[in-house]
Amino acid sequence: MGMTKQQRDSTFPMRFKRPQTKEALKQLAAAQGTSMTEVAEKAIEHEVALLGADMERRLAEALEVVQSYNQTDDLARWVDAAAAGEASGLDPMRDITNTAGVADRGRSGAPLSDPYGVLAAFSRR
Repeated sequence: MGMTKQQRDSTFPMRFKRPQTKEALKQLAAAQGTSMTEVAEKAIEHEVALLGADMERRLAEALEVVQSYNQTDDLARWVDAAAAGEASGLDPMRDITNTAGVADRGRSGAPLSDPYGVLAAFSRR
C-alpha cells in the first residue's frame, strides 16, 4: 500500500554532514525503543521552539528600542554630541568638507596611496 498525499507532503529527506550525528541518532532511537524519525522530529520541534522564542525576544527588544525613540530628545542629544565633536577638533566631516572633494590627498596636500582603488571608488565626479 502506497503513501497518502498528506504523508508524501510531510516527508523531509535528511542528509547528515557528520556520520557521527546519524550514528548518535540511531543509538538514541534504539535506546528509547523508537524510530530515528520520531527522535529527530522531537529534536527539531525542540530546536524550533528555542530559536523561535529567542527570535521573539530579540524582536520584542528591537521594538522596544524603536518605540522608545523620541525625535525631539534624540535629535537634541545628537546635535549636542555633534557640537562637542566639532569643538574637539576631531570631527572627520570637517576634514572632508575642508578638502572640497579632494579626499585623495593627505593633510600635507600630497596624494594618498590608493593601491586597492578604494579612494577612486568613492571619489566625487
